[in-house]
Amino acid sequence: MRIIPVIILATLAACAPVDNDPLAPGSDPVVADGVIIDPAALTGEYRLAGVDGRDINLSHGISASISEQEIEVLSQCIRFKWSYALADGVLATERTPSMSCRRALLPEEEAISRAFDDAVQVRRTPANGIEFSGEGHTVTLFSQ
Repeated sequence: MRIIPVIILATLAACAPVDNDPLAPGSDPVVADGVIIDPAALTGEYRLAGVDGRDINLSHGISASISEQEIEVLSQCIRFKWSYALADGVLATERTPSMSCRRALLPEEEAISRAFDDAVQVRRTPANGIEFSGEGHTVTLFSQ
């Protein structure tokens, strides 16, 4: 009869919730309160989903490739490139030359360019996107 209380306790212990979520807030050492503080957390290929709070709805996609030192955006034949530094959650971007075609920029491309030029912070969104922001501008990216 002593085995029954042991079985009951073991069953109750097995029902206790376990937090195995690797993306739980505070569990990622390169993200503090949603603010990304390490360039390694940005490295990857992304699609640009929104700029200044509006969705990007073009007939073509706009992509971004981010390394630990550089951001490159491609929209058809238009290319933008920035070098960047990220230290203690503060972002600094600087436009660098890149080969591009000579067509007029679409309003969305102009807004993206302005948002990256002015960005001073980058954070992970609740939807697991990445948002660059500063000077009242934002650009939102999602992994491809």
